[in-house]
Amino acid sequence: MKPKAFLALVRIPTVFSSMSNAYAGYFIGGGRDLSPRLVEGILAAALFIMAGMALNDVADKDVDARERPTRPIPSGAIPLGQAWAASLAMMGLGLALLWLANPVSTAVGAALCLCIFAYNFLLKGTAVGPAAMGLCRALNLLTGVSLTWSGFPGPAAFPNAFPNAIWLALFSLWAYIALVTFLARDEVGGNSRRRSILFLCGLGLWFIGWPTVALAWFRAQPLMALAWLALAMFLRGPLRNLAAEPSPKHTGQMVGGMLRLVPLVDVIAMLANQVPPEYALAGALWIVPAYAVGKWFYST
Repeated sequence: MKPKAFLALVRIPTVFSSMSNAYAGYFIGGGRDLSPRLVEGILAAALFIMAGMALNDVADKDVDARERPTRPIPSGAIPLGQAWAASLAMMGLGLALLWLANPVSTAVGAALCLCIFAYNFLLKGTAVGPAAMGLCRALNLLTGVSLTWSGFPGPAAFPNAFPNAIWLALFSLWAYIALVTFLARDEVGGNSRRRSILFLCGLGLWFIGWPTVALAWFRAQPLMALAWLALAMFLRGPLRNLAAEPSPKHTGQMVGGMLRLVPLVDVIAMLANQVPPEYALAGALWIVPAYAVGKWFYST
């Protein structure tokens, strides 16, 4: 398996956003140091998203043969069997790392793996596909949170196991990723005007609702507004292009930009949960490698 083909298969620019989720989850859950369990959790998150992206191409091999014949599996750069083996090996290694970090986290990681399979092979083309993909990312964030748990909350205690701002962070990431997935579904042919308007309205509600609730009800740190503004500024160009013409090019720019900017969504969530600014703002650094490798590899 050639390294370049493998990096394309796993959508390497998006891997850093998954690592950001684990980083943010750990500090949102109460972590306040750069412990070995944080490193293990971040590496596990990277392996899970790489496995998920590879399984996406496994599931889409026939569609890609028609629409994207240069991708690793249809082009023959990576045989189907090797893609399967690599995906399962990465999931297994990710679960092993979580066991070393905190055995409690393994249960959340296993739920994430099941959700990845369900999305790729059962739900992707359905009406609930975007919601399922959003759930995968929310579980990734929750896996980071679980690194700080001393035990798994029981069914009766789980709804009250976290402060409300943590539930808000999970919902925010779920909604953001669900919106990206909704837009990405018609990336090859371009989105209809109606579909792009629905997406833009949904993203507008996300931008308005998230900081309003966090600042008004949960006394989020004022720095959250700066992170929110930075996210809006980064997305300004792709948003303007998509609104003018929902073509495949502009759809791809919007989807890729939103995925690479997930770390800013995580920064907002950390500041909403009173994570110390030095840890929260450092989370924005995950954007740097995402944009650096995004020059050579596609994100979607």
